[in-house]
Amino acid sequence: MRSFSEIDFVELEKRLYEECRRMLEDESLSKAVQFGLNPLYGPLKKNPDLALISFQGGGADRHVQTSAPSELLYLSDQYKFGTSLRAHMASAKLSSILQNSTVAHAAVFPQAPTSEASKWINPRDPDRKRWVEFSSHWNEVLLRAQSPKALIFFGEKASNAFGMQWKDIERNHGQGHMTFARATWNDIPAFFCHHLSISCPAAEAVRCFQRVGEALR
Repeated sequence: MRSFSEIDFVELEKRLYEECRRMLEDESLSKAVQFGLNPLYGPLKKNPDLALISFQGGGADRHVQTSAPSELLYLSDQYKFGTSLRAHMASAKLSSILQNSTVAHAAVFPQAPTSEASKWINPRDPDRKRWVEFSSHWNEVLLRAQSPKALIFFGEKASNAFGMQWKDIERNHGQGHMTFARATWNDIPAFFCHHLSISCPAAEAVRCFQRVGEALR
């Protein structure tokens, strides 16, 4: 796999947003984007320590991105995922990595509230299906280009979208959900964490992040 220079990332971001714009010019595909569109959650980086993978943005702001954010959105946003992420990363002594060497992507670029998320899992609707396939293609391109040292998948929907096959699975004995697991994605170490916005106990998230930190050392 060839390495990407800084100018390559500028061109890659430009190409991504040009293709998104063409998708949105299609009236039918545009109507499927009811709650905003987030192709990127921060600028692309070469060989970052971490790539954070969630399933889909919640769509509270209904913002349609036309260019890459200048910094990782989770560093300043006040939604539950971002505030929890900052707090738990700090507890795991990973604040510097979050600040300086982390990228983030959603498995599905169009946003939607949790109540609508099921419509984007193996969608039958042809327009949603097209967006899911588009997102999947671009996520592979972007992650391969950046070549992060490790990935964290938040929640089963995100990991299922990438076809992850987990091992060393640990579960919350009270609620039964996965709290931690390991795998690889294209030879990159990958870790599972319960979604921070959906009843994830702080201790579980911090323990997961601590293990990720150990793997990065």
